[in-house]
Amino acid sequence: MNRRSPTPLILAVALMLALVLVVAHMALDLKPRRLRAPLSTLPATLGPWNAVGNDRKMDQATLQLLSPQDYLLRTYLGPHNMFAMVFVAYFGMQRQGQMIHSPRHCLPGAGWQIFKRSQVTVAGPWGPVRINHMIMVRDLERLSVLYWYQGRGRIEYSEYLDRLYLVWDGLRRHRSDGALVRITTPVNDDAEIKKILAGQVKLAEALMPALQRIFPSDDDVKP
Repeated sequence: MNRRSPTPLILAVALMLALVLVVAHMALDLKPRRLRAPLSTLPATLGPWNAVGNDRKMDQATLQLLSPQDYLLRTYLGPHNMFAMVFVAYFGMQRQGQMIHSPRHCLPGAGWQIFKRSQVTVAGPWGPVRINHMIMVRDLERLSVLYWYQGRGRIEYSEYLDRLYLVWDGLRRHRSDGALVRITTPVNDDAEIKKILAGQVKLAEALMPALQRIFPSDDDVKP
């Protein structure tokens, strides 16, 4: 009787469990890394996008669930009166129970469904990088969502690669800090998605280096 090899999903789950155990063990040697400045100091102007209104607050239940060291929830207005909500959740030290939550799991938990998922290439601070793009649906509502993981001098689209580098950087650099960055724009007409995505990409390309100037480097805190 032939035995089937484990599916990629089972292997991925096993890898994630192993990484969680490693990170939990590493926490004994890790120290939190503090931001150079609060996320609220992020520039109000990012390329052609400008902040509007006051920064928003997360509800207490969500805040307790995520437990970030700092976060930002700000609306920007761009070309063609396009709105985008920028969400950044920064964790000074990731460990079991306090790790970045993927939007692939959080947004569906809020009633949204993933209609389409892909990656797009943008101009990052050190060269081209890939980030995630999702079209989310809920009843008659549509959202265009860009998101990525940024920290420790890295920008990753894959949560699995980000977890691998988290372990690597923890062992080599005694760091496990990082952030989830998300840009969300309502879609009124599916024909606008291409234009909306182009605008979001411009915002992402301005946002990445601005965040990098706020995030800590290896020299900011000695382990």
